Amino acid sequence: MNAISTPPDPNPILRGLKDRQRSTVEYVFRRLYLDKEAAHRFLVADEVGLGKTLVARGVIARTINHLWDKTDRIDILYICSNANIARQNINRLNVTGQSNFALASRITLLPIRLRELTADKSKRLNFVSFTPGTSFELGQNLGTVDERVLLYWLLGEAWDLKGKAPLNVLQGNAYKDNFRYWVGEFDRKQIDESLANEFVETVQRRVDEERRQGRKSIRTRFDDLCERFKRHRKHLPGHDRWDRRMIVGELRELLATTCLTALEPDLIILDEFQRFKHLLDGTDQASGLARGLFEYPGAKTLLLSATPYKMYTLPEEPTEDDHYADFLRTLRFLETGSPEAGQMEEVLHTYRDELLRLGDGGDTRELVATKRVLEARLRSVMVRTERLAVSNDRDGMLREVPSGETRLEARDLEEYVFVQKVSRVLGQGDVLEYWKSAPYLLNFMDAYRLKKALHEAVVTPGDGQEVASLLSEGQNLLLPWEDVQGYSELDPANARLRSLLAQTTDVGAWRLLWAPPSMPYYQLEGAFADPALEGFTKRLVFSSWVVVPKVIATMLSYEAERQMIGLFEQEPENTQEARQRHRPLLRFAYTEGRLAGMPVLGLLYPSTTLARECDPLLAVGMDGKSEDSPGLEEVLEWARSRIELLLREVTSQAGGTGTEDEAWYWAAPILLDLRCDPEATLAWLRDPELAAAWSGEARER
Repeated sequence: MNAISTPPDPNPILRGLKDRQRSTVEYVFRRLYLDKEAAHRFLVADEVGLGKTLVARGVIARTINHLWDKTDRIDILYICSNANIARQNINRLNVTGQSNFALASRITLLPIRLRELTADKSKRLNFVSFTPGTSFELGQNLGTVDERVLLYWLLGEAWDLKGKAPLNVLQGNAYKDNFRYWVGEFDRKQIDESLANEFVETVQRRVDEERRQGRKSIRTRFDDLCERFKRHRKHLPGHDRWDRRMIVGELRELLATTCLTALEPDLIILDEFQRFKHLLDGTDQASGLARGLFEYPGAKTLLLSATPYKMYTLPEEPTEDDHYADFLRTLRFLETGSPEAGQMEEVLHTYRDELLRLGDGGDTRELVATKRVLEARLRSVMVRTERLAVSNDRDGMLREVPSGETRLEARDLEEYVFVQKVSRVLGQGDVLEYWKSAPYLLNFMDAYRLKKALHEAVVTPGDGQEVASLLSEGQNLLLPWEDVQGYSELDPANARLRSLLAQTTDVGAWRLLWAPPSMPYYQLEGAFADPALEGFTKRLVFSSWVVVPKVIATMLSYEAERQMIGLFEQEPENTQEARQRHRPLLRFAYTEGRLAGMPVLGLLYPSTTLARECDPLLAVGMDGKSEDSPGLEEVLEWARSRIELLLREVTSQAGGTGTEDEAWYWAAPILLDLRCDPEATLAWLRDPELAAAWSGEARER
């Protein structure tokens, strides 16, 4: 994050918003900073797709401009449940125009990132992003290798760590040699000294407190663990693994608690906070860490969520799903610090009583007055824009497209009668709602009480005769495994699934590697140019039943695979033996002890040079019209010419004689990256965990 000498001008940012978004920004900013009784926390609950992130961007711009001359340093924290979503949204929240706007980190890694916040006194603005799962909900787990390496050096001098035992304890599930390499390569100078000292003091306070309580201190327990880990062992007993997780988890918690003191948040943005709402008022360790941020003196909190509390729930539903209680919890958090905090329940009771009196023909003045109080209280801490309200004809910007393939057939009804009979014999309830949502219920309903009861009846001698008789009679209504093994077409056996298949696999959507672009850069070819697929888009299926995703994934994948295999084999077989006979199209093979087929690496290697230099937008221009766009072959020829120029720089000093080595085809992209971006490429190639990452092994634990 580079230093900026002047605050970003909010006006261009606000001009880029729609009127309703701009109005929301101004109202939120006024409630947080300008009103006499300003709010400390505010909720933007706009419906999905109406631009809550853009509203937050506007609030950020207004906040920075407002605080610029009032404080020496402005810290904005962005907390989102998912790191991938956070990366996307951070680009939208960037109000500076700088490419390295945000510092994405874990709270526990602040000792090595703090200098980026404090070392440069000219740096007035800091934007830090976290996810709750990696910064608050530490639990009893080992965290990342980077955290454990940092813990090793933080504890090294304070606890006089020596020998291999502490390394074995903190190694976690990393490879021994890799962990020792990271410890050795770690630059201790990057640790913030004041934060390191504060961490040591925090740990010592925990040790003293545990000793006063007559408990084994964390220091004693760590030393005991080191005694057990003197010798490196590949296979650890379960109790050793558990004790190590506990110790490392506690140390990470203490480190996180210490690091929170280094943050000085001015504005905290909680994006889709309903996914981690327990942090707002919980009593566990994670909630305590989060409250340390929310309750920082002077900090403002902006919450974003289209569904901030449970929608309407029925009395018979689980108590944890009570919409009324969830609404009050959310409101209590929003009103924290307000003189009226905690009084909303009383106002709601009054409103309810007055509503019930309407039937008696009584005076409505008290009802109207209470309604106005409720509206004022809610508007002081939250706003919501709904889709119906932003279109002139109030159609919600939606278009209803009826499906002509939702056909109910006789076999579908026969299955319902069959499964209902089985359910009655087993003493289970009505299966109508299940049957409307999924076919082949007795095959796919693994975790349901009906399937469990069926299994118990079948395996219990003497008790399952009636069920067995029913299953025999309805054999043709179960999933036909002979047809599956022969790659035969399966009856969808469900009107909704029949419609979904007709819209996806039956039109050949399986031939698309990804959804067709809505604004293609060049003229499409192949499956992407098929008129039946040009307008193909994603299908989003909602269901309350766990069985539905399994059915959809199985049936659609099978049908796509069936059609695909049918292009290559006359009488295909779908058995384990037949699958083993299929030779993979892309594979690395060994020949005389060496990897062969290495050109496949050229398809997998993420070359930054090729991505940058062969971006199709460079070929067609940002303002290219679809009717004037070039063909695919033209774009490929353009890319070839650019690559040839780049390769000349790489091969200028190489000899031009001899047989062409096939290694050239996979080595060329790497050589291009080494020439154009050597530092990042070498860092990537030298990562000792690179092979593990590519093979799917995580470095996180």
